[in-house]
Order: sequence, then structure tokens, then C-alpha cells
Amino acid sequence: MKFSIIIPTYNDWERLLKCLKALEKQTLAKGRYEVIVVDNSKTGKVPDRISLPDWVQFVHEPEPGSYSARNKGADKAIGEVLAFTDSDCVPDKHWLAKAEARFDTSTCDLLGGKVKIFQNEEGNKYGFLYERVTAFPQHKNVPKGKGVTANLFIKKSVFDTVGGFRSTLKSGGDWEFTLRCTQKGYEMIYCEEVLVWHPARTLPAILKKQKRMACGGAADIKERYGHSYLRILGSHLIHVPNYKRENMPEELSRSEKIIIYAIDTLKYFYRIVLFSGMMFRFIDPNRVRE
Repeated sequence: MKFSIIIPTYNDWERLLKCLKALEKQTLAKGRYEVIVVDNSKTGKVPDRISLPDWVQFVHEPEPGSYSARNKGADKAIGEVLAFTDSDCVPDKHWLAKAEARFDTSTCDLLGGKVKIFQNEEGNKYGFLYERVTAFPQHKNVPKGKGVTANLFIKKSVFDTVGGFRSTLKSGGDWEFTLRCTQKGYEMIYCEEVLVWHPARTLPAILKKQKRMACGGAADIKERYGHSYLRILGSHLIHVPNYKRENMPEELSRSEKIIIYAIDTLKYFYRIVLFSGMMFRFIDPNRVRE
């Protein structure tokens, strides 16, 4: 078997079904891949209203954290290559076939594909505008050794050798893992045609993600380097949002650029609040889960 697709989920059943429907339509032959869904809830039970396809392998990982869930899925996998995506993602129908072609014609050990943003029914135009410009710039990050698990492939032998994801991390574990792999000499490439669609977040969801990233990152920095929350806050303060950010497409209107800058500024001050809350112990970063 070529691929083992691993999907962690945490009470996200409706979007998971859309992801599975997309996987059922893959142009790669069914016998070439398996699908492993890892439930990261406390109960490990599928709700009565949800019916998973019989070709899906369902496992439970009670330890909180999507990286623990991904490691559990990898333990169960029998494919030559692990294919990671998320329950809110919709893989293109050629996702696996395109990935197989690249693995067959290159010497790469890891592959990061394109993550394209779409606006769903629950989204809003401001969240879509912002994330369409800022979210998941795989084409820039993968060559630097940083890939996201929304669309990441890795040979299982390499995954096992490197040791999997750091399960203690609540956010940023995908970058930490891929950097660890590339620093050990394993090759990671970016592949534009290996495509996954990701829904644009609403503004509250964007801030919720910032909380996960800020708290998870601060906890990791404090554990690994011993830095105080005051020092972490100070490091953040110097990174003031830039209205003329380089990754803004030229075709954006001035008003659209202002909206993006406004959201950047909101995130900047929200992270100040979060770091201050951690510093004064109003927020426990270890209780914020991915």
C-alpha cells in the first residue's frame, strides 16, 4: 500500500464527512491508500447522527493534542508514505495521484502541497480576504523546511526514524517536526499541484487560532529555553504590523489592504493581552489545546 492518510479530529464530525467524501473520489486506485481517522475527544465514540464509511479505520487517542493523535495514527499505518491532512480540509480529487507521481520521480522524503483557501457558508468576507492572502504560504515556507499538516506527506520510515511529532506541543508542532527532519538531512519539496482546500476562518476563529499559537509557543519557549513571559512579550512588541507587508498581492485595493492591516493589528494587540495574561497567571498556556 502506498499511502496511509491520517486525519485527527476533535468534535468536528460534519466537516470530517466532507473530507472523507473528497477522499472517496480520489483518482488513485482504492487499494493504493488507507484512511485512518483519529478521534481526540475524551469519549472515543462516534455520535449516533454520524455514519463513517466502512473503509475508514477509526481509532481513539485520549491524550489531548492533535500531535498525539497524529502519532497514534502513524503507529497504526501500514502505508509506505504517511499523508497528513485535517478534518476541515477538502483534498483535490488528484491529491494522492499527484503526490504519488512526485514521489516516484524524485528523491524527496517529505512533500508539502498547496493549501488553497475557500469561503464556506459559515465564513465571512473579511476572514476570507485575510486568510486568502496570509494563511498557509507553503510555497514560501516548505523550501525553508517548514510545512503544515493540512497537506504534508512523509515516508513512514523517515517518520519512525525521526521519532514523530512532539506530543507535548499544543501548536506549531508541524513546523518543529518538519524542521527537525530537514535538519537531519531529509529532503522536503513543495508541490503546487498536490492541492488541498481549507475553509477561511471567521474573525473569532482567527483570534482563537492566535490564542493556541501564542500559548503553545510561549509554553514551548519557556520549557526549552527558560525564557520568562516578560521576555517573550518583549520579543513580540518589536514586531509591529506592517501596512506594506511584502506578501500582499498587487491586485488588492487600498481598502482591502487596510482591512488586512487592521486584522494584523488586532492580532498584535490580542497577543499582548495573551502574553500579559500568562505573565500574571490569568492564563495557563498548558490548558489551551490545539
